[in-house]
Formats: sequence, structure tokens, C-alpha cells
Amino acid sequence: MQFCYNTTAKKFLMPATTFRAVVEHIDSLSYNVRGFHFKLIDPPKIEFKAGQFIIMNVPKDKAVVKRAYSIASPPHESTTLDLCIQKVDGGIASTYFWGLKEGQTVSISGPHGTFLLKEPMDYDPVFMATGTGVAPLRAMIKHLTRQNCTRDIWLLFGTRYEHSLLYESEFRMLANVRHNFHYIPTVSRPKEWHGEVGHLQQTFQKYITDHSNKEIYLCGWLEVVKAMCKDLESFGVPREKLHYEEWA
Repeated sequence: MQFCYNTTAKKFLMPATTFRAVVEHIDSLSYNVRGFHFKLIDPPKIEFKAGQFIIMNVPKDKAVVKRAYSIASPPHESTTLDLCIQKVDGGIASTYFWGLKEGQTVSISGPHGTFLLKEPMDYDPVFMATGTGVAPLRAMIKHLTRQNCTRDIWLLFGTRYEHSLLYESEFRMLANVRHNFHYIPTVSRPKEWHGEVGHLQQTFQKYITDHSNKEIYLCGWLEVVKAMCKDLESFGVPREKLHYEEWA
């Protein structure tokens, strides 16, 4: 289940709708994470804002188990949805996802959530993610680039191992074509890695030397997010500049 907390964003309230969707394709993003691409059938479109999430209605023993997942695709792709799902041993929802095949239909409700970009965009956004927490931040980044945002956009993405960096080629390609997009992956337990090593707080200190014109958006495991926020505040970042989504 996911939860969100945002100190400044106004609530974006839209009546949730239940959708039928079909699995168009499934991608392997790492050894234990898959990307699921759904085509909406009924209704055929969804209106949402980058950072929001959907509820997946998971059938289980003649009942329905509800699980929340951040939307990893941007709002302008309104006829499809991308989800980024990690396999959890014994997990009801991830077991269900791992059993899905292309062409199967699922039941989804949404949109939900208030983990949104602060407006107006008169600041440089700094996105900090660990693991599958990168999903809503990917939606935000794709939305900003679609809008031809000219502000500097930072993505500081941390994982334990280099093979767990999700959407790696996509982010590197974007950094190559967008001079204002800065992608800084960090690995804490490297094997054959030539990039940043350590934790995201260290990467933040190294690259974000002036946070006066920044807003920081964080997403990852609850303990990690809270630890990062505590460290960022100790670096002098005001609490009101920290916006995060918690999930467990």
C-alpha cells in the first residue's frame, strides 16, 4: 500500500472511476521488478496529474484485495497506464501481477493522491528516489519534458546494486538530449560500477550546493525517505521544501 504526504500541493480532487484495462505488454526492468503497460478499455481514457496513483482490484479467494500503485506514465498518455511492480515473496498483489499475461483484463480505480508538483514552476525540481519509488517521479519528469520545462530538472536515483537501476537507458538517453535534465544514479553496494557510490544524501550534498531555488520530491521506503528528510534538514533544507510519498 502507498501513502503520500505533500507540504504544499493543493488537493487535486477528481471522482475516482473504475476502469477495465488490458495488459498490452510486460517488461523486465530488473531481476525482481517488472513494468506493466495497460491499455484502458472502459472507459478508454483517464485524467490524472503526474504523481497520482491508482488502486488495483486484485481478485483473491472470491474476494477483492485493493492495492495502491503510483502511475509511472505521464498524463498526456491518457489511454494507457504504466505501473512498476516489485516481486514480493508471498505478496498477494505481486503474485497476481507475476501471473498476468498479455491480453488479460484487469480492474483499476483512480486517480487518487495529492503527491503533485508545486505550481507555478518557478523553481528547479530535484527528484530523489530509491527502488520502485522512481515510478511517480518518472511520470513527473516525462510531464515536465513534454511541457518543454526550461528549469533544471534533477533525478538522484539510488539502489543497492547497479543492475537494480530502473529505466536506466531511458533516463540516460533523456539526459543526452535534454541539457537541463541531470540524471545522477548512485549505488551503495557496487560490483562493477563507475558512477556515484554511497547514499543519496551524499549525492545531494555533492551536486545540489545551492537549494535556495529548489523543491525536493522524494519517494521510496518509509524509513529511507524519513532518514533522507532528516539529513536534508540538517543540511539546511527547509522542511517546507521537502515533498514525499511514503509506501510500504
